Amino acid sequence: MAQVVNPIYDTVFKYLMQDEKVAKVLIGNILKTKVVSIQMNNNEYSAKLPDGKKIFKLDFSATILDKSGKHQLVHIEVQKALEEGEIMRFRSYLGAIYMDQTKKYQESIKNPKTNVETIVEHPLPIHSIYILGHELGDGLDKSVMHGENIFRDEEGNIIQIPANNDYINGLTHTITFVIAPLTKKNVKTHLDRLLTIFSDTAPNSQFIELDEYYDDSDDYRTIMRVLQKASADKQLRGDLDLEQYAWNNQIKMERRISEMGIKLSQMDEQLSQNLVQLSQKEALLTQQEAQLTQKDAQLSQQEAQLTQKDAQLSQQEA
Repeated sequence: MAQVVNPIYDTVFKYLMQDEKVAKVLIGNILKTKVVSIQMNNNEYSAKLPDGKKIFKLDFSATILDKSGKHQLVHIEVQKALEEGEIMRFRSYLGAIYMDQTKKYQESIKNPKTNVETIVEHPLPIHSIYILGHELGDGLDKSVMHGENIFRDEEGNIIQIPANNDYINGLTHTITFVIAPLTKKNVKTHLDRLLTIFSDTAPNSQFIELDEYYDDSDDYRTIMRVLQKASADKQLRGDLDLEQYAWNNQIKMERRISEMGIKLSQMDEQLSQNLVQLSQKEALLTQQEAQLTQKDAQLSQQEAQLTQKDAQLSQQEA
């Protein structure tokens, strides 16, 4: 077993994905294709949401082999989040990519009749990969889920969309979810074994133990080599300590918010009980006031009867 830094941390994940061989291995296996070349774009993004939750994003430009075996330029977006509640932020990033006019490539096409070349622009196909530190709910117990663009005709038959169809491919994208907590459950495939490096999502788990020979493949050895190199990097370990410090503060803040929420809930419950008791006392007071009013009415009636009798006695004496 080898003790290495945990790639579920942003600091380590970025270090890992900056290695071209590792990026090819992980992204190629996740997308089930050969990555011919890949380059990380200089626009990584790490954000802390208003509720304290964090997400991390990396963008890549790559050349892959499409289903027909031809080279295809693509944009690959990798987003990572450990906690739930990041959907709207994910959507905003995706929308920004669709709006980015630089996500395109140019092709020179020659007219066979006029022999004139024309430059044509094509939108880059988009592949989104989400590495999540939480499960997605009941019935979704797979560590990896792929979503592809599937079109059907009115009879339900699948329509094969050519890889060079800009209109459809430019308005859709593929998506893959990697559920980190499930990567060690029901391991069957080569990809399953590669993704077990993300399985430890617990707080204060800067270092994890991995079997160096868990998967006897060049892919796994490539990843292990970079993780071991990262573990010996003093600058990275310093950055990792800072990230852990921030994470611990976030956990403390969430715990305090939770405790305050419990206290507020208890205070609300006590207030509700007090209001019920007050309401009961008010009802009892109203009942007593009604009884007093009734007795006053009876006394008034008795006084009226006495006055009437006095009047009768006065008439008899006269």
